[in-house]
Amino acid sequence: MKPLLLALLIMTLTACQQHSSGLQVGDAMPSVSLTNFQGKAVKLPDEFKGKVTLIHFWSIDCHFCDKEVLIALEPLYEKYKQQGFVPIAINESRIKPNDERLKRFEKLTYPLLVDEYGLIAKQFGVIGLPTTFVFDSTGVLREKVTGEAGMAEYEKRLITVLSRRSL
Repeated sequence: MKPLLLALLIMTLTACQQHSSGLQVGDAMPSVSLTNFQGKAVKLPDEFKGKVTLIHFWSIDCHFCDKEVLIALEPLYEKYKQQGFVPIAINESRIKPNDERLKRFEKLTYPLLVDEYGLIAKQFGVIGLPTTFVFDSTGVLREKVTGEAGMAEYEKRLITVLSRRSL
């Protein structure tokens, strides 16, 4: 009886570990539809085919999320957009259109999307915020960062994926 119990425990732990790990390098980007801060529908990966995308999951209410990363992604976008790069920030919480905290992001030119109930984050396998994914131009996951990493690290990972594109 004990070997059976041990086998069940191992199978349960393995299943939990696989479930919580989310997308892995080599996985395709899930097909999802979100809205931007203005309420316009945006489809991933359809609207970004051929682009290297850095998808940054965050929340306006997250105390661990460095909101300055969103601001810092703009110059990174400007620097690499001619090479086919686009960042996408996905807020994993409800937002009110008149939320004063959103004013600082009004000048950003890359997509800021809303995952109001965290359903899209779940499809990506996000288990903590912030989480960042870098997908190549074919929509395959090439880099994943859980937690904050700083702009130098994000740029390094982006350059790695962009350089593979030109091979």
